[in-house]
Amino acid sequence: MEIRPAKLSDSERVYHTHKASIETLCAGYYCEQDVTGWVDILSPAIYENAINEKTMIVAEDGDELLGLGILDTENKEICAIYIHPSSAGIGLGKRILLELEHRAHEKDIETLTLCSTANALGFYEHHGYKKEGQTFHELPNGVKLECTQMRKALKKN
Repeated sequence: MEIRPAKLSDSERVYHTHKASIETLCAGYYCEQDVTGWVDILSPAIYENAINEKTMIVAEDGDELLGLGILDTENKEICAIYIHPSSAGIGLGKRILLELEHRAHEKDIETLTLCSTANALGFYEHHGYKKEGQTFHELPNGVKLECTQMRKALKKN
């Protein structure tokens, strides 16, 4: 398994992984209408900005794209970590998170923020992120997903 920078040619596989993750791993935490609205905004084209303007990484094993992560270094924020359901629970999310934190550290970022979905809250808490409050993440189609704003101070070397 390899974690590497995402390329535009990954967009179709990223889309399928992202969609499967939401439909399977998030579905038990959000109502069907919210999950449908969330998935409806996805398309391979939406990843172009993240690939070109942010730090986007993918985890792949051969031809299978198992997970993705997006770091916005300008805003010092982890924008996304999604794992394909077939790879959930094997430590892949941790590997992607640590890689994003490493890349943030390389950019001299001392603190990262993120907006955790309900299903990922325990994961982020386990990895040192502290709750700052409840919020809503509004999608372009008006769907509002309840999330928890979180923060972590990165260790200095």
